[in-house]
Amino acid sequence: MRTLITALSAAAAMVAVPASASVIFFDSFEAPDVADWAVFSNAGDNGDWSVVDGAGIEIQQSGVVVQAFDQEQYVELDSDTSRGGANAGTNTTMAANVAFVAGQQYRITFAYRPRTNGANDNGIELFVGEYDGANLTNEASLTTVFAQSSVQTDWLPISVLYTAMADVDALGFRAVGDENSLGGFIDAVSVSAVPLPAGVLLFGTGLAGLSVMRRKGRKA
Repeated sequence: MRTLITALSAAAAMVAVPASASVIFFDSFEAPDVADWAVFSNAGDNGDWSVVDGAGIEIQQSGVVVQAFDQEQYVELDSDTSRGGANAGTNTTMAANVAFVAGQQYRITFAYRPRTNGANDNGIELFVGEYDGANLTNEASLTTVFAQSSVQTDWLPISVLYTAMADVDALGFRAVGDENSLGGFIDAVSVSAVPLPAGVLLFGTGLAGLSVMRRKGRKA
C-alpha cells in the first residue's frame, strides 16, 4: 500500500507541470501595406480575413491615429465607405478560417484599444462560427469588449479560453458600437492550442498501470 500511495503522490505532483502552447494562427494586419489608411474586403498578413458584412476592413498605419500594438499596422472595424470601402453600414464583421479541432482547447488573444470617449462607441465582439467564404453559421460569441479612450489610454490585451466545437472552423470580429466610422482598434490576433499538462497524461498512464498491478496482485 505504501508503494501505491507514493506512486499516486508523485503522479499528482506532476499535474501542475505545464506544457507549452502551440500557435496555430497569428495576424498583425501588415498586409495590404497602407501609407496612412485604406479599406479592404480581404486583409491580413496572409489575406486570411474577409468581410462578412459591412463597409470593409479598415487598416491604419501606425501613428495615423494611435501607435500599433505590434509592428506597423492595425485594424478598425467601424470602418469607412471611402478609400475602398463598400456602400454599406460602417460597422463591419470579418472572419478568418482557423484549423480548430473539435474538443481541443485554445487560447485566443488580441490587443484592443478604444478610439473615442463615447460609452457605446468602441465595442468589439469576438466570436467563432462556420464560414464558407460567403456565409457565416453556427455562431458563438466568446466575448465583447467596450472601453472609453479617457479610461483605457493604451492597448489592452484580451485573452479567452475556448474549447472547439464540431462544425466550427472560423474566428471572427465585429464592431458593435455606435455606427459612425469611429470605433475600437484590433491588433495581434493569436490562436494557440493548449495541450493538457504533461503531468495529467502521466497521471492517467500511472493510474492505468496501477490498476493492472492491483489486478495481478489479486490473481496472485
